[in-house]
Amino acid sequence: MSTSPDGYQPPQSREELLERYARGERFFPNTDLEEADFSGAALDGASFESSSWFHSANFAGASLRGVSFRECNVKCVDFRNADLSGASFDRALVDGANFEGAALAGASFIGAGWYGVTIAEGDKFP
Repeated sequence: MSTSPDGYQPPQSREELLERYARGERFFPNTDLEEADFSGAALDGASFESSSWFHSANFAGASLRGVSFRECNVKCVDFRNADLSGASFDRALVDGANFEGAALAGASFIGAGWYGVTIAEGDKFP
């Protein structure tokens, strides 16, 4: 478990992250949650900036308005039908992610790395 000099510890499980979010916390740098299921979760305004890792995570149908995945690894992540309006993936590694049916209005992908991303025909992509 990684602890910063100020004592911050990233959440160690899906349940811990959702509990901390419910208490009002929004900044979750260096979070490492592989295969976590956040389908249908509401995490609007959360920030995972700075080296968070969500390999094979499920955010299908989640509300992720304004979420920052800036400089994160989101490999093989399911974002189908998620609301990613205003989300930032700037300088993120977005490999093998599925954005089919996702709301992407105002989402930013400046400098993001891509490989094997699935976007359905007719979906709007920035």
